[in-house]
Amino acid sequence: MSLRADRRIVTVVGTLAGAALFAYAVRSVGGAAILQGVRRVGWGFVVILALAGARFLIRAECWRLCLPPGTRLSRGQALRAFLAGDAVGSITPLGLLASEPTKVLLTRHHLATRESVSSLAVENLVYAASVIAMIVVGLVVMLIAMPLPSTLRGFVIAALAGAVVGAAVAFRVLRGTWDEARGPRPKWREKLATVRQSVLGFSAGHPGRLWRVFGLDLGFHTLAVAEVYLTLGWLLGDRSPTLAQAIVFEALNRVVTVAFKFVPFRIGVDEALSGALAPVLAVNPVAGVALAVVRKIRNLFWAGIGLTLVATHRGRP
Repeated sequence: MSLRADRRIVTVVGTLAGAALFAYAVRSVGGAAILQGVRRVGWGFVVILALAGARFLIRAECWRLCLPPGTRLSRGQALRAFLAGDAVGSITPLGLLASEPTKVLLTRHHLATRESVSSLAVENLVYAASVIAMIVVGLVVMLIAMPLPSTLRGFVIAALAGAVVGAAVAFRVLRGTWDEARGPRPKWREKLATVRQSVLGFSAGHPGRLWRVFGLDLGFHTLAVAEVYLTLGWLLGDRSPTLAQAIVFEALNRVVTVAFKFVPFRIGVDEALSGALAPVLAVNPVAGVALAVVRKIRNLFWAGIGLTLVATHRGRP
């Protein structure tokens, strides 16, 4: 069976399983209650969409900062490429394998392919480091601020340990692990070495800029936490959410985004896990599922804009 056929099977199975999870999550808390919660957000959707747009701007600026000095790519060009790439990555099971080539394609008349690929590699690795930091913060907040059952507490501690080990392994890989005496590298190691050289070369030549990118990525996650906090405030009505609840919900969202990228729009997975996490955070499960539905509407809106940019893109002769 070909790789393309395997991907199609993964897409179909993931979508069907996600649809089943979505139906289960909605049925378990009540579709009418979810709809009422979404209606309660009302004009708050304007704020939610604006915050999401600001996050795209931040990622686009991070990419521009990772470009070689003297390279010209306007904020508008970078933003359009990011919106298009995110849309393509969201509707396919390929994730970065689809989104990053889309960005390269849309900027090919402004950047050399080598510059696009190397700068995107650096930007994605720095962003991945910020995602790990966000997840670790969420796990620590759960341990400190939430009265967790002993089993769940043990799972959270194990997850923290896994994150530390994973970060150490990633750092070791970036330093290089291949012994030249063993002969030529396998193809996948050759690609990894190319990425490593791009990152190390950029960090050696522009250490200050690398930290600026990481700081902007942390701002990206801060805006995401603010979005969750505001959305929960609208969904809960007479109750006010806590910052700890918003942080943990967003940390879960980062995990879902990374682990279930093969499911288009993470349909069903986000709703089911948010609904399951809600009682642990002393939040009504209806609000947890509705939060995921609101995020889905926001994702569909920006994906629609991204796909429109792809469809209307005109290549120069």
